[in-house]
Amino acid sequence: MGIIRSVGVLMRSGARAILAPAPDPRQTFAYAYQHQRELLANVRAALVELAASKNRLQANTLVVERKLPQLQDQAKAYLLEGREDLARLVLQRRQVATIELQTLREQVDDVEQEERRLTAVEQRLATRIEAFFARREVIAARYSAAEAQVRVNEALGNVSQELADLGTAMQKAEERTESMQARALALDELVDGGVLAAPATRAADVVDRELSKIDVDRVVDSQLTALRREVLTG
Repeated sequence: MGIIRSVGVLMRSGARAILAPAPDPRQTFAYAYQHQRELLANVRAALVELAASKNRLQANTLVVERKLPQLQDQAKAYLLEGREDLARLVLQRRQVATIELQTLREQVDDVEQEERRLTAVEQRLATRIEAFFARREVIAARYSAAEAQVRVNEALGNVSQELADLGTAMQKAEERTESMQARALALDELVDGGVLAAPATRAADVVDRELSKIDVDRVVDSQLTALRREVLTG
């Protein structure tokens, strides 16, 4: 019995799960759409930061590039003055600036590559969001139409049930009416056939018979009185 009861509970719960309303996909898609919009906003913000960083790096690169010729000229000037030690220091500074310039250029290249990569990501994400939005609108429209259809079907179901109840009541009324009419016809046939007398006719006949009986007795009494007189006279 326990197994049978458990199976019955599972079947009922499964039926309820099937008949239960599904979650509204419009809410789910709205959340996903908003999440993707936030991702797109973050990517665009990162692109803005990358552009600002690239501008700073390019500005620093330009400063270092302008410094190298100046350091070269300064080293030459010290050599002309016979200050080889100072010329060496200036050349060391120039070499450091050359390494810095190479590093800045590599950083600019890295930022540009990241900028191109994020730009491609931004374009793909924007395209996906547009397609997602169009799909969301279609699904929302279909879901709204399905909701309206469910409401209409429910209303029609209620109307059908009411019409069915009304039809049953009308059928019963018609059956009762037909039964009453058949009974009335049967009584009319019995009255017409003389099996039954109409109540009004039966009462009238009794009265007529009583009145006729009274008149006959009166006539008979008069005739007896006249005969007695004749007999006595004779």
